[in-house]
Amino acid sequence: MKKIIINDNNLNKDEVDMSVTRVKGIVINSRGDILLCHNNNTYQLPGGHVDDNETLEACLKREIKEETGIDVKLNYPPLIEIITYDSNYFNTGKKVENKIYYFRVDTDDEPNFAETNYDELELETDFNLFYIKASNLELFLKKSIEDGSIDSNIGREMLLVCEEYDKVYGGKDN
Repeated sequence: MKKIIINDNNLNKDEVDMSVTRVKGIVINSRGDILLCHNNNTYQLPGGHVDDNETLEACLKREIKEETGIDVKLNYPPLIEIITYDSNYFNTGKKVENKIYYFRVDTDDEPNFAETNYDELELETDFNLFYIKASNLELFLKKSIEDGSIDSNIGREMLLVCEEYDKVYGGKDN
C-alpha cells in the first residue's frame, strides 16, 4: 500500500490536537463506471469515519451500505493511505491528522435508496450518487477543481488515488 503525506501547514505530529481515520471506496462496476457522491457542495468517493474499535474493512462496508444501500464484499487490501495535516480542521481551530484509506470495491449492484441511512449533514446537503466512466474521472476532477465544484483538497487527493489505481490495476477501466 502506498502512503502519501500532505502537510501544507508544516505541522509537527506533537502539535496535533486529534487524529481522524476514514475509509473511502473506489466503487467500480464491470462496465468501468465509478460511483461518486455529491454532498456538501463537493464530490467525493463513498466512505466515512472509522468508529472506535471498528476495523477499516467493517467501516467501509458499513459506510457504503449507509450511503448507497449496497452490501459489498471486499476483495482487495487498501490501495493507498493519504495522511493530511490541517491546522484549522473544518474551521474549528483544531490541528488534525486525517488518515484516509482507499479501497477498490468491485460490484455490479446498483444503489438501493430504500437501504440507505444518511446522517444529518447528508440529509441537509442533498446527498446524491452518480456514476462516471473511470476513464473520464481524472479530467472530471481537474475541471471540477478549476470551476470550484469540488473542494480542492478532496480533488487533489482523489487525483492521487486515480494515479495509484492506474499504476496498480493497469488502467482506468479495470
